[in-house]
Amino acid sequence: MREAEKKMSDILSQDVQVSDVVNKRLQDTYEIIKRRQEITGRKRTYKKNLRVAAAALIVCCAVPSVVYASVKSGFFEGMFGNSTKKSTSVIHREIDDGKGGKVAVDIPSKEFVAVDEAKAEELIGQWVMDEPIVKKIGEHTLTIESFAYDKNGALLYFTLEREGGVKALAGDADTNLTKGAVFTDDADFYFYVNCGEDIVAGENIYIDMEKSTEDKLYCSEYLLWSERLGEGDVPQISIEEYPCTRGELYDMSEEEYQETSAKIRTETLELTDKGQIPVMSADLGEDGYLEYSPVSVSVDMSKGMGLSEEEAQDPYYLKHLEIKYKDGSSYIVSDKEQNIENNGYVLGADVWYKTVFNRLVDTDEISEIIVNEVSFPIG
Repeated sequence: MREAEKKMSDILSQDVQVSDVVNKRLQDTYEIIKRRQEITGRKRTYKKNLRVAAAALIVCCAVPSVVYASVKSGFFEGMFGNSTKKSTSVIHREIDDGKGGKVAVDIPSKEFVAVDEAKAEELIGQWVMDEPIVKKIGEHTLTIESFAYDKNGALLYFTLEREGGVKALAGDADTNLTKGAVFTDDADFYFYVNCGEDIVAGENIYIDMEKSTEDKLYCSEYLLWSERLGEGDVPQISIEEYPCTRGELYDMSEEEYQETSAKIRTETLELTDKGQIPVMSADLGEDGYLEYSPVSVSVDMSKGMGLSEEEAQDPYYLKHLEIKYKDGSSYIVSDKEQNIENNGYVLGADVWYKTVFNRLVDTDEISEIIVNEVSFPIG
């Protein structure tokens, strides 16, 4: 597992690379700085935080299909709706710079919109998993309510519950604005989504603060693949169980960790047999290339953007991403100058800028996709 974790760590580190323009990237790196502080409260590297992924699975059972209609509805609303998610304006803050000082940052605005569930069913319903899966993990119960994916990203809706209070996952309104919920040092398990050992998913976990209680969390997880999936690649959830807590593992020496790792129990579970949501492309040759679906977009930043090879690998250089519709309306997914981030998650992987949407996109109604100053006509 360590090789896969290192691969994910290398990918995720791209948007925090130290370079000549690092002082211009404070807004972009705020989310990652904040999450590091929340995960450990200590000065550890992100690589070490990703070193161990662990969780246990004891019991598996299927939920009867008669209750699935409401679960699927919960998926559409949880991933794309606004009944419990609140739109926010730009938030100005000062954070610890790690050197005894403070640095001013802006958290971009984020807008959530209502979801038309009938339209959602039409667009992606046939690719949403049929029945939830329940896993008993020690004192916690993980329920994978719904899952759907395309070659570039995925959407996972799950609950995590424990009588007496969930202690494995930590998140609140603040983490919803930044890098998402994280597994705590007190957790004795961990799970992650992948496609074999070579393709792993970066993620942002949004906790529904209105539906969730101390004993049960409702979570929308937005995922992006480290590499584009091929035909036949099936996502799985990898679940491992620690013989101790994550915090204790982090504090072990390499020798102690090697001895303890032999006691970690591991199991993987295929998430769905529904296949990939179809992805379309807009190909301008050397002038530009991107792929899009109702749930994500992936842009090859090495073509048509006027960027160097090094710059093309840095998500910082995507300044504006907008989807224009035939009726004249538009969906501004990201805009650096206006501090707008209307997405669920962003990942830079090689020359690809990937984002998973926080709302469904009707691809038949798209007239144009604009990336920086490059226009991709659609249809």
